[in-house]
Amino acid sequence: MKNTEPFVIFGSDHILAILSILTISLLVPWLLKNKTRDDLYVFTTSLAIVMIVNEFGKAFYYPYLYPDQYEFFEMLPFHMCHLSSFTIAIFLLTNKKIFFNLAFFWGIGGCSMALTQPDVPFKFPDANFLLYFISHGLLLFAIMLSAITFKNRPNFDELKQAVLITVPVIVTVYLINLTINFFIESSPANYWYLIKFPDGANLTAFMPDPPAHLPVFFVLGLLAFGLIYLPFFIYDRFFTNN
Repeated sequence: MKNTEPFVIFGSDHILAILSILTISLLVPWLLKNKTRDDLYVFTTSLAIVMIVNEFGKAFYYPYLYPDQYEFFEMLPFHMCHLSSFTIAIFLLTNKKIFFNLAFFWGIGGCSMALTQPDVPFKFPDANFLLYFISHGLLLFAIMLSAITFKNRPNFDELKQAVLITVPVIVTVYLINLTINFFIESSPANYWYLIKFPDGANLTAFMPDPPAHLPVFFVLGLLAFGLIYLPFFIYDRFFTNN
């Protein structure tokens, strides 16, 4: 379904989408908190497969639905939220903690920006609006399911590990952008928004023009990781005997 009415940031449909995602992502995992991974095996496996297929599918169905707005090489699954969806899906399939840690920091940081400052051209019920918020809603739900229902959380060493992994990932994604843009001028890649600012109203309005924004992005990323970890630091520091 397509709609030609422009998206309004923090309009009624935007606020309702955020509240719906937060409610489902927190309430359902809490209601399932007495369930084990074995109890929810079919559900979590299905969720992981849907997320993986969805991320790979974006490069095909976005250009199909909006041929004037999106091209294949700018919709490959290299954005932070794409990689977060892959890592949390892999965690649901394998139970390897490193994938949860990466998804936790990348996904919460990415979703916070994506949900509050979405790059969406049209309002509900446009297909772009629905695809965007459903995709990010699945990501946040999967992270909260892993954290609340399955009782996972990062520690300080895992925070440092996530930072150390993120740095080479950023360099790799930047090189992917440059490579695609060198060979395919008609399809500018801008993964992780390392090449140019995202469209719409967002914090980049207060940043220097690219590529001078990269150091600012890096510092903000570190601050975001720190803020995400802060509640655990406070709990460990003041509410445990360790």
